[in-house]
Amino acid sequence: MAGFHIKQIVLLLLVVCCVHAHTHIRNLIIDGKTLERGQCIRPYESHFNYPVKGVDNEQIVCRTTSMSASSTDTCDVKAGSTMTIEFHEEKDSGSRAIEGKHYGPCIAYLSKMTSDGQPSGWFKIFEQGYDSSSKKWCIDTLNANDGKLDIEIPGDIEDGNYLLRGEIIALHLAEKKGGAEFYNNCVQLAISGGSGTAKPELVQIPGVYAEDDPGIYFNLYDGYKSYSIPGPKVYKAGSVAAVNPKAPENGGDTNSSSGAGGEEDNNGGEGNGGEDDDESSTSSSSRRGNAGPPDNDANPSPTGDDDPKSSSTASSAKPTASPKPPCTRPRRRRRNVDARRRVAEL
Repeated sequence: MAGFHIKQIVLLLLVVCCVHAHTHIRNLIIDGKTLERGQCIRPYESHFNYPVKGVDNEQIVCRTTSMSASSTDTCDVKAGSTMTIEFHEEKDSGSRAIEGKHYGPCIAYLSKMTSDGQPSGWFKIFEQGYDSSSKKWCIDTLNANDGKLDIEIPGDIEDGNYLLRGEIIALHLAEKKGGAEFYNNCVQLAISGGSGTAKPELVQIPGVYAEDDPGIYFNLYDGYKSYSIPGPKVYKAGSVAAVNPKAPENGGDTNSSSGAGGEEDNNGGEGNGGEDDDESSTSSSSRRGNAGPPDNDANPSPTGDDDPKSSSTASSAKPTASPKPPCTRPRRRRRNVDARRRVAEL
């Protein structure tokens, strides 16, 4: 019986420990004003500070089933301004942000809201992970700053209603796939004053993460020296979304970042600019005429294959052909002389 009670006490302590290690976005600070808990934040579930497990879990969007725009207030924010989200373990603002060993990154996304309050596509506007020079995680900074995390709203996005998704990914159990814990909440904003020129690359949540991403499947206990934050690159005002380069035609140079720059690189040679190096070498070789044996490396075969057997055969044919005329012509003259002698004797 005593052993049974001890096990119960241990389990109770573990539950208490884990509950106090959880977190949520408790409140916002906008224009220097601290808002009430939950104001302009999509409603919490009953277990408000519990993590989401699994990258394909629908709760990974906003950690709530209340996804209607009417489920919470909408806060006004100016594009280009900085607002603050506050993470806390408990409902009161005096609690710490999260247990200090729950190392991991802090990330924030924005999404334009549809008419029914759903996200239309996310782009990342903030991230902070591991600083190898100070050996500090975002969690360390967050706890030292009383849970406050400053987020800058891009100044070039178009006006409208948005969801801001703040998240912490805790990696203390991430040495096993599916072990990462996601602490995320969504803030409902009406953003105005932007230029509207932004063209950020959008991602879908769920969908942006995979269980085997290096920043999600990660071992904190294996002597790491660096960390790769999962998800897309952070969008900054004035930047352009990365686009995969189109495959060049006719074997062109893929290192050119723009049309004009690529032409300068290709046309820097002599003669017909834009020709490949192999073609330029072939032209210079033909201008040399019969000054020497052909350069096999500079003269590819007509099929485009640099076949060393074909090249060696072609180069060996000419030396054997040149001695034949001097060897055969004297023999013809000797036969003619012998024939004339026979005719004279007759």
